[in-house]
Amino acid sequence: MPSVNGALNTPAPPWWTSMSVQPPSRKHNGSDVQSQIPEQIEDKPARNLHQQSHSTAHDSMTRSRSDNSQSGMNGTVKELAPLQDQDGVGGAGYDPVSEDNPSSYDLLAPTEEEQKKEYSLEKRSQLLFSREHLQVIFNDPSLLFKFTAFLTSQRPQSLPILVYYLDTLKAIRAIHYANAILEGLDAVKGHDFTSQPVEKTTHPLLEQRANEAFDVLAREDLPAYITSLYISVVTLSITKRVTGSLPPHLREASEGLAEVFCLTDPSRPDNPIVFASEEFNRTTQYGMTYALGRNCRFLQGPGTSPDSTRRIRDSVKEGRHHQEVFLNYRRDGSPFMNLLMTAPLCDSRGKIRYFIGAQVDVSGLVKECAELESLQRLLELHEKGNTAPNVHRPSPEKKDEFQELCEMLNMSELSTVRKHGGKMHSDSQDDSDTQSIHSQQPRLLLKDPYDNVNVVAARASGKLGGIYQNYLLVRPHPSLRILFASPSQRVPGILQSAFLDRIGGSPRVREELTAAFADGRGVTAKVRWLSRSQEEGRSRWIHCTPLVGINGQIGVWMVVIVDDERAVVTRNWKPAPPVASSITRSTRSRSINGRGQQSIDASMRNGSFRSESPSSLRIS
Repeated sequence: MPSVNGALNTPAPPWWTSMSVQPPSRKHNGSDVQSQIPEQIEDKPARNLHQQSHSTAHDSMTRSRSDNSQSGMNGTVKELAPLQDQDGVGGAGYDPVSEDNPSSYDLLAPTEEEQKKEYSLEKRSQLLFSREHLQVIFNDPSLLFKFTAFLTSQRPQSLPILVYYLDTLKAIRAIHYANAILEGLDAVKGHDFTSQPVEKTTHPLLEQRANEAFDVLAREDLPAYITSLYISVVTLSITKRVTGSLPPHLREASEGLAEVFCLTDPSRPDNPIVFASEEFNRTTQYGMTYALGRNCRFLQGPGTSPDSTRRIRDSVKEGRHHQEVFLNYRRDGSPFMNLLMTAPLCDSRGKIRYFIGAQVDVSGLVKECAELESLQRLLELHEKGNTAPNVHRPSPEKKDEFQELCEMLNMSELSTVRKHGGKMHSDSQDDSDTQSIHSQQPRLLLKDPYDNVNVVAARASGKLGGIYQNYLLVRPHPSLRILFASPSQRVPGILQSAFLDRIGGSPRVREELTAAFADGRGVTAKVRWLSRSQEEGRSRWIHCTPLVGINGQIGVWMVVIVDDERAVVTRNWKPAPPVASSITRSTRSRSINGRGQQSIDASMRNGSFRSESPSSLRIS
């Protein structure tokens, strides 16, 4: 499931840069945003206590707290932001008046929200997925590079429509430049035909095609880009929460992380929910008797994007993983931004039996514009009462229309301009000009294509990465057999095997895990995970959440597995193989120091001698 990582940081150049296709390169002055694309047309959850082993609790209290930032595969999450919006729930804004004012009849103290413009998650959601937001991204070369790099690595199927849009925009800019030249034509004395004005060139169909191509990018690719950024933050937050290293000021705004799950059955009509966790009911405010047996669409509302629901529905029909950020509603009508991640659960023959859905409330990320500098810039524009300029009119902040056109030229076109530009205005081209042309050729960047091949291949497969990359679904106690596993955990023989056979280390941990499963309590534990028999195992965290059925009984356990980043890889010395007696006798006969050799032979017979040859090393 989704990758651990934040904003794209110096990613590999998109493939289309080597095919004479370049994104527009605009200069950015201050905080002004200059257009390159068309104008825009349009009850608080309870805490879930976990039963942990004594050794696990001790580890949680004694291990050091990591820094509140982490580098990822895509880039760096600079600082974790609260996932949930705590201002909109509970008793926030309901403080009584602390002073007696004879002229006031207020009982509640004024809040900061009343003094400022009232915040609306629904309005912020509209801006988040708007054409205008994508326009801000296209206006800044650094933001555009991150967006196009995301398309290159994770959505290569969208690159043709991106190139099509850039080419149509370049043609529109060329028309603007041609019209600017027409405006500069002056009448020539003695030639009456020059006094007749030439009408400007317009191409409505071309502008319509550009708008339609941009609509596709805003409708399909912008939500995927935002989802990828939010997954980076959520993955890091969940990892820190499971391992106990989440900063204290973020814990309250991270309630229910890795605990909001539901299981649906696609073989039944309308793919209803058959099992759900208690945190799912707390987050959505819908009870088990209402949610179970229904499709998840009861969480939709007036602000839910139809395109988001369509993508989720298509992914279920096609039986593939999917992730989506979209607006949902609780039972009381309050909205929340839902990061939904779905994955099919297959049996040993590859048949899809169920779908697992994991939800995270990321309303706080939307409010704080976390990892989205472009959204912050758009909000600043709106606060100033400004809107993005229309691409169909030359920007007044530009020097001329030719500069706008030049910014759209790709490397091949720029090379042609360097070689042949201005020939009509010069008699000849000397050797110094030729040398200057060659000296201005772009420097080649050679990079090993195998460095990022695994990253690109993993994302192109469409599988979720990050915190939900490793998970198991286990039958309830006393069976505790592994029914389903994520693709990363589906090693031969794992399905229908005993879950506790994978737990090594202290017997006390196994006993307390068994007791927690028997009592139906959610549990988080640090264990020695055994991938194969007869091995020491590696340190991992397991986060176990029960999913309950209509009768109130536990139907299945969702077990999320998180690698322990602080685990130190140890090396064990493997004993040397036994030495044949014939070799021992021949060695003894050739010994220079008889007594010394006899002691070595005795050590070999007793099994206490271990070879220090590098070839006998084993990494556990």
